[in-house]
Amino acid sequence: MERAEQHLLPLHIDGRLDTTARARADELVEAVGLTHRAGSRPHQLSGGERQRAGLARALMTSPGVLLVDEPTSARDRVRSAEAVRLIAEQTHERGTATVMVTHDTAIMEAADRVYEMVDGRLS
Repeated sequence: MERAEQHLLPLHIDGRLDTTARARADELVEAVGLTHRAGSRPHQLSGGERQRAGLARALMTSPGVLLVDEPTSARDRVRSAEAVRLIAEQTHERGTATVMVTHDTAIMEAADRVYEMVDGRLS
């Protein structure tokens, strides 16, 4: 499946595939820094590139809320900071609330609010 099809799939499933969808896909691919990899197949992308492609795909339907689970897992500090910065930048720009689950306390400074779960209870 080519890049455009991958990113248009959520709109197709949602029944909102229209003439502006391809332009939106191109804009999101550029926003996450993957224009140079646009023709690549998923298995040809690095883990970080797949993560950025996933973010672009998730934002295609302009969700009100984005759920992100462990965005920094298996990443070094620099790559973790880049991933969180990209998520925060793209969701703030689009007015999308983000709920992020993580064990990485170093990324808490990027959050507007932090809740800690201890023994199944939020505090």
